[in-house]
Amino acid sequence: MEASLETRRANPRYAHLGEKREALPAFKQREEVVTKVRDNQVVLLSGETGCGKSTQVPQLILDSCPTAKILVMQPRKIAATTLAERIAQERCCSLGADVGYQVPFGSKGEHARLVFATLGVFRRRMLTDPDLVGVTHVIFDEVHERDKLADFNMIFVRDLLARRRDLRLVLMSATLQMETFERYFSSNGLPPPAKVKVPGRVYPVSELYMDEVAATLFKQPLFRQWLGPGILCGGI
Repeated sequence: MEASLETRRANPRYAHLGEKREALPAFKQREEVVTKVRDNQVVLLSGETGCGKSTQVPQLILDSCPTAKILVMQPRKIAATTLAERIAQERCCSLGADVGYQVPFGSKGEHARLVFATLGVFRRRMLTDPDLVGVTHVIFDEVHERDKLADFNMIFVRDLLARRRDLRLVLMSATLQMETFERYFSSNGLPPPAKVKVPGRVYPVSELYMDEVAATLFKQPLFRQWLGPGILCGGI
């Protein structure tokens, strides 16, 4: 692992992506995130859109714990695959090495140390491996998108936490209802969850008006060809 890290650090792309990571609010709170995950069985993390929680929190845990085996649950297949691909890029490693995904009808790197999966895949895993043998951390992202399957999985995980005091659970969302999850995971003999609040990040926004956009597009040959002959764009 150390050799792999040294190889990545020597890669100019790794340094470039590292600068972008360090600018994210979630990365800036890495010490708080790592400490609370290490010292508490359940952590509730609310982070505004754009703070980098989905890409950075799993990596912060992975880098802070050499023996970590992390499962990250996403409500949608596309989120699971794209996040795995993005993190593999940030770590300058091939997809399936340190980072992988498990989704319906496809998986890559299912034995990687950091695996993204859909809720359905996780449910099947819990049915065949109810103790999640070898798994050290479970992360539920976008937990505000609750449905029956998500609640079913949380029932399983809460019961598992009572049996496995070494297991760590992180619940993340942009609009996390702290009180609801705090009450639920404080029951069943579990200690109260820790909380982390990550601020958002303001991105530059440009205002464009329709007439400006139309004028710009109409100057493009491909756009005029798509409109077809005889199409006029009033006065342009």
